[in-house]
Amino acid sequence: MTVTSKGRKAALGVRCHSGWATVILVAGSREDIEIADRRRIELCDPDIHGSKQPFHEAEPMPLTRAEGFIARCRASTEALACGAIHDVVALAASRKLKLTACGVLSASGRALPPLRDILASHMLIHAAEGEFYRDAVARACERMRIPILRIRERDALRQACDAIVLSEVRIRNRLFEFRKTLGAPWTEDEKLATLAAWITLVN
Repeated sequence: MTVTSKGRKAALGVRCHSGWATVILVAGSREDIEIADRRRIELCDPDIHGSKQPFHEAEPMPLTRAEGFIARCRASTEALACGAIHDVVALAASRKLKLTACGVLSASGRALPPLRDILASHMLIHAAEGEFYRDAVARACERMRIPILRIRERDALRQACDAIVLSEVRIRNRLFEFRKTLGAPWTEDEKLATLAAWITLVN
C-alpha cells in the first residue's frame, strides 16, 4: 500500500521513545486542521530480551555479537514500524485523506560514529537508541513512498510559527483546544507530534 492520491490533504507526525512512539494524523489546511487519528505504536519485540534498549543490552557484548544483536533488533523493529504505518495509511485511505508526508521529531541530527565507539560511550548509546527508533519509522514510511521531514524537537514550535504563519500564542491555543475536544491522552508527546504533522502538512 502507498499513500492515498485523492482527498483532503493529510500528514503524519511522530515522536519516538525507547520501544514505542506516538503517531498523530492531521488533515486539513494551514489554519484549519483536525486530528484524524492518534495512537501509540509498539516498536520492540518483547520476545527479544533487551530489544527495548538494544544498544544498552549490547554494551557488554563482544563487537561481533553486538552487531548481530543490533541487526536482529533492527529487523524486528522495522517490521513492527512497517505494520503500524501500514495501519495508519489504511485508515487515511478509508477516510479519503491524501497522505502527503510524515514529520519525524529528531534530536541534534548529528551523525553517529561506528558501533564500537557508540558502545564505549553512555551518551552515544542514548543517542543511538533515539536514532534507532526514528530511523525505523522513517524507513517504514519510505517503503510506503511517504516522504519524510526531520524536525528538530527543540525547534518545533518556532518552525511551526514560521511554516504555518501563525503566532506562538495562536498555535499554543489551538493545541489546548485539541486537549479539550479530544481528551486524554494529551501529553507533550501528542502536542509535539501534532506540531510535526502540522509543519509537514503545510510544507
